[in-house]
Amino acid sequence: MRFDQVRYGFLLGLVVPALGVLGYATLIATSLRPELELGFVIKHMLFGIKGNIAPTLSLSLLADVVLFFYLDRKRMLKAMRGVVGAMLAYGAVIVLLLLLWGRSFM
Repeated sequence: MRFDQVRYGFLLGLVVPALGVLGYATLIATSLRPELELGFVIKHMLFGIKGNIAPTLSLSLLADVVLFFYLDRKRMLKAMRGVVGAMLAYGAVIVLLLLLWGRSFM
C-alpha cells in the first residue's frame, strides 16, 4: 500500500489529536455550554489556563487511539508504528509540561 509508511502514520498521529481537540471543543460549545463560542472555548478554557493544557493534550490522544484501530483494520502495520511514535512524542510533551508546571489540575 502506498500510505503504509511510518512517516505517514507519524504525521497522521500528530495531526489527528488536533482534530480531536476541535471535536471536544465543538461538543463543549454546542451541547454543554451553548452560550460560549468555539474560539473562546479553545483559546481561554482549554489552552488559556496552564493547568488545563496537559489534560487537554491527554484527552486529545483518544483520537490517536481511534486512528490506531482504524489502521489496524486496514492492515497498515507500518503506519500503526508511526502513530505509536507520535503518541509517545505527545506523551513526552505531556510529562514535560507536568514537570514544568506541576500537577495543579489534580
